[in-house]
Amino acid sequence: MGKSTCFAAASGIKRGPWTPEEDRKLLDFIQLHGHGSWSSLPQKAGLKRCGKSCRLRWRNYLRPDIKRGNFSLHEDQIIIQLHALLGNRWSAIAAHLPKRTDNDIKNYWNAHLKKRLAKIGFDPVTHKPKTAILGSANGDPKKL
Repeated sequence: MGKSTCFAAASGIKRGPWTPEEDRKLLDFIQLHGHGSWSSLPQKAGLKRCGKSCRLRWRNYLRPDIKRGNFSLHEDQIIIQLHALLGNRWSAIAAHLPKRTDNDIKNYWNAHLKKRLAKIGFDPVTHKPKTAILGSANGDPKKL
């Protein structure tokens, strides 16, 4: 009754990692024609992917205006500060980091920054020192 996914609706749709050939087809098609309707793009571009997969591949990896590679110390600090204010609102955080995608920032947070905060003794959810959290749980006011 609900909206079916492209994988359930059509047979022969490819899943999994993108190949360099598929990336080239998508990139060439968008540069020549623009993306227009994502649902009709895969067939026109000669791809056996669904429109959502093509859209996400373009938005997060193939757009020429996105910045790839290592995050700077300044970007790390901005992400940590904004995460303390906004939580997991990745698109709002990405608005403060030009050319970085929300997906890239989210992946970087989960793979690196969250662990770095925990390692230096901060709770990655509240951004407070872990000793203060433990002290308040035990009712010890001296540790707050």
